[in-house]
Amino acid sequence: MSFDSDINRFAERTGLEMDTVIRKLVFDAHRMVTKKTPVDTGRARANWNVSVNTIDRSVNENARGQQTPTLRTGDGLKTTYIVNSLPYIHALETGSSKQAPNGMVAITINELRNSLK
Repeated sequence: MSFDSDINRFAERTGLEMDTVIRKLVFDAHRMVTKKTPVDTGRARANWNVSVNTIDRSVNENARGQQTPTLRTGDGLKTTYIVNSLPYIHALETGSSKQAPNGMVAITINELRNSLK
């Protein structure tokens, strides 16, 4: 089964509109991946960007901690991205950190899939 199929079945089972389901998943994914991101200075956690229809590759050099994304009604029906453009984020995802030896993104996706069942 695909992740899309899981989401569709969840929406049908709960009676929620797809826009609502997707926006909740985006908020949950952002929160979960951010919490799993290892902390040294806080830059990696602070640079998870949520954007709609276009990839936000910006890097905030001064940010620390978790940023709260903003999604409006209808954004769940558009292409939504969760991106971290720090040059070392791939190394963190592939196990270079003792705090997150198994990464953050892949684990979050699996947890979200399981929560839809």
